[in-house]
Amino acid sequence: MSAVALPTTWKGIGTLRSRWNFLPLILLPLCCIACNKNEPSVKTPADVVQYASLPGLTETHDAELQAELARLIAEYATPLQLMGNSSRAGSNHSRLEAMPNAASVVAQFDEIFPPNFRDSSRENLDKVWPVEGFEFTASTLHVVATLSQRYRAKREKYEQLVSAVDFDVPVDHSLGLSADTSYLDAIEIGNRLEGLYAAGLLEAGEPERAIEPLRLMLRVSEQLAGERNIVSRGGGAVRRGEALQLLEGIARHPAATPSVHRQLKMLVVQQLERWPDDANAWIGDRAQGLHTYELIRDGYLLSMLSYEELREYRDEIGIQQLAELVAVNIDQDELFYLRTMRDVVDACQKPYYERASVFRQIEANLELLRGRDDYPFVADQLLLLQLDQGSRLIALDRAKCEAWALALQIATGGTPPKAKINPLTGDDFFVDISETQVVVDAVDPDQGQPAAIVPRLQSSVSSFDASRDIRR
Repeated sequence: MSAVALPTTWKGIGTLRSRWNFLPLILLPLCCIACNKNEPSVKTPADVVQYASLPGLTETHDAELQAELARLIAEYATPLQLMGNSSRAGSNHSRLEAMPNAASVVAQFDEIFPPNFRDSSRENLDKVWPVEGFEFTASTLHVVATLSQRYRAKREKYEQLVSAVDFDVPVDHSLGLSADTSYLDAIEIGNRLEGLYAAGLLEAGEPERAIEPLRLMLRVSEQLAGERNIVSRGGGAVRRGEALQLLEGIARHPAATPSVHRQLKMLVVQQLERWPDDANAWIGDRAQGLHTYELIRDGYLLSMLSYEELREYRDEIGIQQLAELVAVNIDQDELFYLRTMRDVVDACQKPYYERASVFRQIEANLELLRGRDDYPFVADQLLLLQLDQGSRLIALDRAKCEAWALALQIATGGTPPKAKINPLTGDDFFVDISETQVVVDAVDPDQGQPAAIVPRLQSSVSSFDASRDIRR
């Protein structure tokens, strides 16, 4: 059976698919057209776990693909191997051992924030959470106080859960795309409730008391960002961005003291000291990709496409031809994917602003293969999506933390550096020091990210020129 080449009109199809939608894998009872047999039934997570051992990849006769698998095994990077070790510094337990606790944590999240409660509460919180900064109008503060009181019991239960010494929500790599990430919605609600509670403390003139909710928000953000999973890593970045909004509100509060500023500086510095390697997220993402290929090898390609995409592919090439093409080319498809992901992981040794050529080359490689009979459909249409966007989000997360750390360092009397490179842009941060405040700007010039601004309190003002501009 010869493979059917994808027509060049397919070059843009599928680009709207996104793993950042946090959608679980839906396994539908479709027909495995490529093999002319019924799809095997996958009804429970226990059935999905069988693919974590990579039976299809292990049995392939492709020598190059076997060599890639050998490298992954040597690097301890297969789905089951990631379950057998922790990516967290200082951890002495395996991910597999942590799974029962993780299941308990997810169940507790469901108890605090039931699934049928989440949509309405997230909508309510969206309406009052500031787009940037941490300022509220008088009427909005009235609503914030009402929401805080209404959800007080839930917030306190959330605090108790995430403050526990053994709190952890490790990703189950053995489940691939079907791993439960619903706890991300619960954490979004819980962290925002903490932020609104802190807004009430700021309104009452108690910025120092607002540090404890901030500490909790940062702790949870750090937990998420430390997982070897790109969805969790992205969620951690977004939650940390919200925590930094609260940090801004505390730092700029009229009642803030030098002690408050020093505590804020310590919190941000600790985040930077414990920063996870960018590669961790992509190593986990690659493991999820390996699991996905196993499902496709066993006849579940169509289960991963939306009804709209199925109609689109049917009109473009035909569902049977699509299934035949993917089945015949699956080894070369997976080989291209693994080599591409190796490039992505290796690129993480460089700062984000030096990786642009890698992402351009990946897109160029895909462009050359589109329309050919060896086109890596699965890699292009399902897995290699938003590599640059995901990497940029992680870099922006770091840039915001570094900007606030620098602003707080100078505001608390530290000597300003001659220059500080922005990990997102590769250019220097713009730093302006006046008698009254420190401004660290150029955090994300392309997207208009707000500057980190910290007042200079009298007892923290050092003797260097107060009007000094340290731009390079």
